[in-house]
Amino acid sequence: MRTEVKVAKKISLDAALLASFSALYMVILKMLPGIPAFGISGAKIEIAIALSPIYGLLLGHVLAPSSIFLGTLMAMLIFPGKYTVFSYVTMFAAPLGALTSSLIFDQRKAFKLPKWIYSIVIYAALLLTWFATDVGSLAALFTIPYFAVMGFAAFSGIASSMRKTLRAAPLRILAGCAGGIFADHLYGSLGAIIVFRYLTGAFVPEALAAIYLAAIPIVLIERGLMIAFSFIVALNLYLALRKSRYFKVRVVEGE
Repeated sequence: MRTEVKVAKKISLDAALLASFSALYMVILKMLPGIPAFGISGAKIEIAIALSPIYGLLLGHVLAPSSIFLGTLMAMLIFPGKYTVFSYVTMFAAPLGALTSSLIFDQRKAFKLPKWIYSIVIYAALLLTWFATDVGSLAALFTIPYFAVMGFAAFSGIASSMRKTLRAAPLRILAGCAGGIFADHLYGSLGAIIVFRYLTGAFVPEALAAIYLAAIPIVLIERGLMIAFSFIVALNLYLALRKSRYFKVRVVEGE
């Protein structure tokens, strides 16, 4: 009987979190404008994606991507004029970023493997898809930041496992924020290839690849600012709430 009550309370809490955080994300999407993508008319970058690592830290692997996806879906249904074909193709980008962040944040294991390894798997699948496209093979240099983030995620995961103290938390949180923000970007970049190269034929491969290569400095600045924002917020939330029994990820062993 006691177990059934605990399960019922957990389901009720998760449902409340899902509803409230979905609504919050929808409102933020409505309030914040999109940034026009460099060189590609009809593509916008949502500033709200900077929240995806924070969602991942607070809500974990299931509720975080679910909340962002539902919030995005509600915004698209209620405010359809703001969104384009590109928006619908890339609506899974921010949820994927939240999932990736939560996997890097969490020091626990799943199926006997550290969870950060599954974030590497996500990146590997996206990069394989990238290089399978004609644009991706021409813009190989564009993927350097993604490989750097993969290496950083692996380093933080290994370093945190060797130093299981509160001091390891900032490194892991920074890696999680970078991993989520750039996973979102990689998915979005693939979405642009799908829409503007294959669906609409608006660009030939060489032209779209040239835009990607020219955008590298802009990407580093833009994503760097997003990472800085999400890291500051996530670290302070973690320090304030890490003892809460409702916290969905465990950054440091023993919490």
